[in-house]
Amino acid sequence: MSDRESIKKMLRSVLQSSKTGVSVNSLQSEYRSLCGENIPLKKLGYSKLEDYLKSIPSVARLEYRMGELKCFAAVCQETAHIAELVAKQKNSKKSGRSQVVNCRMRFKPSNPYMLNGRRHLNTQLCFLHQGSIYPKAFIFRSCLYDVELVQSRLIQLMEKYYSGLWMSKLSQVYSEMFNQKLHPQALVDLEKWTHICMVSQSFLFVHVRPKSHILIEVTFSPTSDSAPRPTSKSPAVVSAEARQRIKELLSKYSHGLWAHALPKLFMDTYKMSFPEHIMDNLSLLLDICTVEYPMPHDKKKAILYNSFKVDMEDTDNQKSQKCRSTPLPSGLEVLGSVEPPYLALPSEQYPSVLITDAKSSNAVTVRYVGENYSNAQEAMEGTMHSFYSQSSTHRPLSNPVVGQLVAVKGEDGDDLARAQVMKVMPPNKVKVYYVDYGFSVETSGTNLLELHQDFLSLPFQATNVQLAGLDAFSSHPLVLSSLDKLAVGKILLMETLEPCQKNEIPEAVLYDTSQDDDVNINSTCLKALQDNTMNNPLTVNATCQEVCVTNVCADGIIYCQLPSRGTARLSKLLEDTEAFFTSKMTSELLVSRPFSGKFCLARYKGKWSRVEITNMYGNRVMEILFIDLGLPATVEVTDLREIPPLFLKDFTIIPPQAIKCRLADLTVPEGDWRPEAVLWVKEALLGSEDCKMRILKLDRHKGDWLVYMYLFVGADSQELDKSINRQLAQSELWHKLTTQNNNTITSNNSSVDTGSTKTRNKSILKCLHQPKRSEYSTKPHIHFIFPVFFQPGQNIDVFVPVACHPGYFVLQLWQDLHKLVVLMGEMILYYNQTRKANTATNIQKGEVYAARIDKNWHRVQVKGVLANGLVSVYDLDYGKHELVRTTLLQPLIEEFRQLPFQAITAQLAGVTQHQWSEEASMLFRNHVEDRALVAQVESVQEVSEVKGELWERRLTVYLVDTAVEDRDIWIHSIMADISGDLSSAA
Repeated sequence: MSDRESIKKMLRSVLQSSKTGVSVNSLQSEYRSLCGENIPLKKLGYSKLEDYLKSIPSVARLEYRMGELKCFAAVCQETAHIAELVAKQKNSKKSGRSQVVNCRMRFKPSNPYMLNGRRHLNTQLCFLHQGSIYPKAFIFRSCLYDVELVQSRLIQLMEKYYSGLWMSKLSQVYSEMFNQKLHPQALVDLEKWTHICMVSQSFLFVHVRPKSHILIEVTFSPTSDSAPRPTSKSPAVVSAEARQRIKELLSKYSHGLWAHALPKLFMDTYKMSFPEHIMDNLSLLLDICTVEYPMPHDKKKAILYNSFKVDMEDTDNQKSQKCRSTPLPSGLEVLGSVEPPYLALPSEQYPSVLITDAKSSNAVTVRYVGENYSNAQEAMEGTMHSFYSQSSTHRPLSNPVVGQLVAVKGEDGDDLARAQVMKVMPPNKVKVYYVDYGFSVETSGTNLLELHQDFLSLPFQATNVQLAGLDAFSSHPLVLSSLDKLAVGKILLMETLEPCQKNEIPEAVLYDTSQDDDVNINSTCLKALQDNTMNNPLTVNATCQEVCVTNVCADGIIYCQLPSRGTARLSKLLEDTEAFFTSKMTSELLVSRPFSGKFCLARYKGKWSRVEITNMYGNRVMEILFIDLGLPATVEVTDLREIPPLFLKDFTIIPPQAIKCRLADLTVPEGDWRPEAVLWVKEALLGSEDCKMRILKLDRHKGDWLVYMYLFVGADSQELDKSINRQLAQSELWHKLTTQNNNTITSNNSSVDTGSTKTRNKSILKCLHQPKRSEYSTKPHIHFIFPVFFQPGQNIDVFVPVACHPGYFVLQLWQDLHKLVVLMGEMILYYNQTRKANTATNIQKGEVYAARIDKNWHRVQVKGVLANGLVSVYDLDYGKHELVRTTLLQPLIEEFRQLPFQAITAQLAGVTQHQWSEEASMLFRNHVEDRALVAQVESVQEVSEVKGELWERRLTVYLVDTAVEDRDIWIHSIMADISGDLSSAA
């Protein structure tokens, strides 16, 4: 390989490592950290890096993002190869139309603690177990142990812990029970011992018992003793009918149901009274559910989980069922005794997928793009090419049979791929389905070769998914045309919904992140069904009567309803829906699989209204938008209902009746309106029965029409001086607010994130992450529960949300992160509903508050109050520094102070350096930030040494990455090596 090609290859590796792009200013240092030298521009004949990047469009592309020039990876070899095959397939179906693979994807941030996501930390993180006494530079990995002895002991252990046991506690419990340490390899082998136990996705170790017994999935914290216990009084009776209906409700919410929501949900669903004595003694339900108390010291906050049964026979056959739990996209059974294993889902929440075909929304063929998928397949096809080209004995199949797996040569004879025979056509034509690419072609029978069984070890890469929310319109022409336009032939991000039943095609949501705003493909396809003729036609200079203002937003958007055929039809449908829910007693319409973009129903002022889920916090708290009112709200999933199938089509075709408007000719200051201005407009407009609108002009805003208007209330004439626009512009209040806004730093975002991206301002980090201790002179006045204490030598599972350099990073305890998810869900519900009434005043430096950051509510400590209306805060659970507006701070009530603050500052053990270069810091961040690791405590700085709050103590730890099966990666060893290399280079 020439030097030029080698440089291109290394540069592509650097760019592909960052989905958000690499700043051109830091690209040289990123390249140097990987290759040990700068890009040799002079040798390549260029004086500027930007000129060189423009000369290699096959490797890099340049874009301005947020005022900064960034470099992104262009179409890589694997996606180009895929695109070429897809283009061939599509061109055979639609001549004259080119299919371009979309690779301009923006990273979609995922929540590593999402209760519905596949967690990034797998069971192998328990290789380092509690109380380990192994040397710090070595993890014991003997390759032999007495399997039968360990299995028999595990059976004894699980007889004692029949309700299940957290994986992180297994080693410690085993050691205490049998006075011998559990071999680390046994933790890996657990998943294979299905006749003894099973490991669930929640990282629970549960005992599989005979068919007649109930298997209970326990979600208590490993150290929790808060399980409900039967009272000493005589047990109250719960009727069989009530018990069965409670069980039915819990089965609809696989991720748990808040106990406080059970009575209302029970009465709303079944139209009968709820046995209230159950709430005083939840142990009455232990035979049908399990109970978790996620809030420490708060027995009133409980989550109920449905118990489930496991058949021994089903468990024994788990592997065989997994081999082909869903049919092949070809629709044919595999002919033969050997077939590849089941295609496992990627670990990330939003994996990249190539959409190869869409026969309907219930049969969308995708293939994953990544190291263990398309890369592995490309390597296998390379091996196939070598295998078949070196052997002269491989002749064309003489009698191919439908369903048979074969190897197919490309038309040019170079490419080889796996396929399945779909149809044999005389005299010598065969229709085959490429099982790794997801489409079919007709080819000559001479191109078919016998597929050697060695090439069946890799799962088929093409698989089918069904798009959530589109089942009733799966084959509608408008849906199919939207999919063909928006998805087929493109690389998108995909979110798979859980749970997925046996033999069920997974439900998924697709996102296109290549534009400035994410596009939800599912909801876009559904909106294509809307009949826009049902809306009031918008015409410039026209005057609309009987306008109803439904909401006024802080960004100046005013939502209005206009009289139309759609509003009349919608009103009648909602009346019919009310009657339907009143007459029905069923749990079928409870929303059990929520997802972003889903259309459903929720109550507004006591009546059902159409809503769209706009954001999800875990699986129990949702942010919704009443689409016919333009009104956002935060609710629990139990407040949502599916649209009854009887009315689904009629509801779908009616467009949202809330129209986005702005007041014309009104000088609006940059950023959001201040609360006083929003309140003034709301008091003037909401509830007014005699509103008129004159349309000045029409514009587009995030895909919707935006109407610039003059608004009149109760005026017979439409003179501009009588409009709300002029009244507001001439008011003393508006003049005052405009002046205030012009003197402050404002933004369309609610906060400025100084710690969530890897391209940080180093000077800010140096100041923010290492503040002077005198800043902490002010102490909170309310009692806190502090974190557990650590001991030297202790091994703990951790997550690293922030890493500045080896001398400063932040840890979170993995075992408590589910509690943080629950807490933040509760905070979102509380503060989104009460923020207008309880705004924090007289903000004090050093005090602890709740702050709204990126649509979530976080526990923060104020570090400084700035003169421009902004406040510098430190996130006590994530370890990040943020700038937020004073209006986004709320008092942190005592209920939300019970969980210990989760951010623990730390420094890396085993290194002697105290100053770290930019290259070394970047390497460290790439290895640890946003990763689940194992931390081994070397020392703990005492409170007296830190001279700050108790939660600000610092740990010195070794970090170990155990994600690779055959070895552990010690981070301090990597940093020692890079330090030596940099010193030698200097």
